[in-house]
Amino acid sequence: MPTNYQFDDEDDIDTSTDVVSQLRKVNRALEKRAKELEQELSGLKTQTRQRTVKDVLQAKGLNPKISAFIPQDIETSEEAIAAWVNEYGDVFGVQPVQTNDTPTQKSLDVSAQNRMNNVIATGSMPDIDEDMFAKVTGAKTKEDLDALLGFN
Repeated sequence: MPTNYQFDDEDDIDTSTDVVSQLRKVNRALEKRAKELEQELSGLKTQTRQRTVKDVLQAKGLNPKISAFIPQDIETSEEAIAAWVNEYGDVFGVQPVQTNDTPTQKSLDVSAQNRMNNVIATGSMPDIDEDMFAKVTGAKTKEDLDALLGFN
């Protein structure tokens, strides 16, 4: 009978060793997979950052090759990239954005919009256009029309 106990103990030892080795094998496989996924994630983050930076630069009308010089620690938001370009853009021949140009452009747009709204609301053209229309319709010869249009 002692022989039977001896085999039972060895079977238990062999089984536990087999389970431990299987667990180690599974653990190694999981660690390897986790490392592969981390590398893939890192690569995708880099590609996404590069694409975002290039898109922001192109939207601003700048050469996307400048993205190679933007440090990795700069946030990929449009504001952060614009701030970096304003600070270091002179190295690449980029002029800083003038803040006083924007209101002038907006005021021109607003005045043009007001003129269009006036035409739509009243159904008549502004005085300047009426005067020019009268001159064009009053032209008797081709030379008169060319003079009005500035072809002389």
